[in-house]
This record gives sequence, C-alpha cells and structure tokens, in this order.
Amino acid sequence: MTDTHTAFPQRLSSLDAFRGFAIAGMLLVNNPGTWDPAVVPRLLLHAEWHGCTFADLIFPFFLFAVGMAMPFSDARKREQGIGFRKCLLVAGRRAILLYLLGAFLASASLNTPVLHFGILQRIGVLYFAVFLLLRLQVKWQAGIAVAMLFIWWAVLAFVRGPSVIPGSFDRDVNAAQYIDSFILAADDKETLISLRPGVSTVLFGVLAGRFVLGRRDHTSVMRGLAVGAAAGIVIGLLWNLVVPINKILWSSSFAVYTAGWSCLVFFIFYWILEVRKVAWIGFPFVVYGMNAITLYVATGLFVRWVMLSWKVPWDGSMVSLTGYFYRTFASTVGPTPGSVLYSIMIIALGWLLCYWMFHRKIFLKV
Repeated sequence: MTDTHTAFPQRLSSLDAFRGFAIAGMLLVNNPGTWDPAVVPRLLLHAEWHGCTFADLIFPFFLFAVGMAMPFSDARKREQGIGFRKCLLVAGRRAILLYLLGAFLASASLNTPVLHFGILQRIGVLYFAVFLLLRLQVKWQAGIAVAMLFIWWAVLAFVRGPSVIPGSFDRDVNAAQYIDSFILAADDKETLISLRPGVSTVLFGVLAGRFVLGRRDHTSVMRGLAVGAAAGIVIGLLWNLVVPINKILWSSSFAVYTAGWSCLVFFIFYWILEVRKVAWIGFPFVVYGMNAITLYVATGLFVRWVMLSWKVPWDGSMVSLTGYFYRTFASTVGPTPGSVLYSIMIIALGWLLCYWMFHRKIFLKV
C-alpha cells in the first residue's frame, strides 16, 4: 500500500461514490417491477421485524455518508472564514428544505398531503441535530453517540404502559410503539422516537469523517476503517443476543451493526479510488453521489407521475408502464429477474440524468 504524506483534499471521490452507492441501493430496493414478496429477491426486501437484509443497510449507509461529509464541509467553511451562526442558519434552511421535499414527494406519491417522517424528513432532522454537535470534541461526540444507544436500550427495556411488556422487542408490545402513539397522529412504519438512535448513526459517520480528514497517509486510514468495520459488525452481532437487530425500532445493535458495514463499504471505495486510483470502477457511483438528493426526488416523481400513471395496452387490458415493462421482462427472463431488470432500468434512467448534470457541472444542493 502506498503512503501519501500530503494533506487530504476536502472532498473525497470515495465519499461521493459511497453516497452514490447508497442512493443507487435505495432506487434498487424502492422500485421493483412488482411488490410480490414471492417474486422480489429476499435481499431486496426489508426484514419483516428482527434481522437485517441488504435493503435494511441502505438507509443507514446514506445517514453514515451524511455524517462523514459534515467534517469536510465544515473544514471548507472554516477556511473561508464563515462564522458558526451563518453555518447554523444554512443548516437550518437545509433541514427545512429536506423535510419539505420529503413531504412533497410523499404527498405526490399518495395524492394526499402527508407530513409523517419519511426518508428525506428523517435525513433533515438528523442532519440538523448532529450539526449542533459538529464542533464538539471527538470524545464528546463519541460519548453522546454511545450514550444515546444505551438510553434507547433502557427505554425499550424499562418503560411501562398499557399493552407494553417491559424489555420486549416484539411488534405492538414494545415501548417505542407505545410512546409514538402519543406523538404521531397516524401510524408510521418506523418510529419517530427512534430518530434518537439515528443521531448515533450520523455521529458515527461524523467520527469516521473526522478520522479520515485528520490522517495524512492511506495506511492509517485503511487500518482505522478496517478496525471500525470489524468492531461495528462484531459488537452489533454480540449485542443482537440481547437487543435484536431491528431497523424499524432502529435498535442499538442495529445502529452499531450497520455502522460497521458502512465502514466496510467506504473502506472498499476508499481503497479503489484513493489508494489504487482506479477511477472507472467508482465513476458510475460518483455521478450518482454528486446529485444524490436530486436523483432521489426526480426518480420518485418520475415513477409516480409517469411509470405508475401512464397506461398502455397489454393482453387486452390497460396496465401502467411499470406493469408493461415488468411483464415484458418477466415473460422473457422470468418473474424474479424481470423485477430486478425493471429496477435496473430505473437506476439506469436516473444515472443518465445524473451524468447529463455531471457533464454540465450542474450540482444541485439543498
């Protein structure tokens, strides 16, 4: 491994690629040709309750990437002499815009106003919460991240209430569902209170970003990422023996386990793009990562307003474009490969949009 004894750039292609990998994974998981669980590959379905599939890793990957990018962005702002108050206003505006974009996207998909905490809304809230902690010392950030996980564990273990079994992680009888019933006007699949351990996921990303930014050679970065990956995965699996890995609850074991996998995937991109300098492998994901939020919103609207709304004839009846392409693929290669091919088609269309923007140096930021 080649060492480099110069300061790291304040933007890493590997981080853009990691973010792009996460957003491509979201498109793959969220846009199957059919939602029939007997057809969709198991890895692309979320665990029904306990457990973790590839689909369950994707959102933590994105949150981890959000956290990793924050120290790099903050370093640039400090170099430019931008004060914390102005940075705080920008962060608040960004969080509000993310929430509004998420609400708009959900409302467009359901044809009714929706304000619950979807993907973008969670990103906005967690981003702003962690921004408030961004300039604390590393020991304080690490302490808060760990403390939140133990507090969340304690909430699930000791909070009592009607139809709550203290210490239970079963559906409908856990403390998170009970507490959310006082907060949410309508049922939300993923608990609002679980935003708290979500802060830990973003903070783990911040700590990883600060670690990478503070090192001057690739060897120490690779070693640190490898240790972080191994520690997160092993500790998460061991903690799973007491606190089940569960995405919907965003259990403490889930937060640690997915942070380990995040370190591992970033490790791979870092090795490919920063150490080996094999740009062509990571380039497709870099293109995604440079306009990740734009891609997510544009694809969501395209699928809802075009693929699911426009009707075309098929075998004597009218079906959506999604149904048409899925049935075409399925009749050729089979239902499961056909569903995956449809997802890949959506990903490819999104990539063409991002490449067009990348080629013209159009980078839309919230």
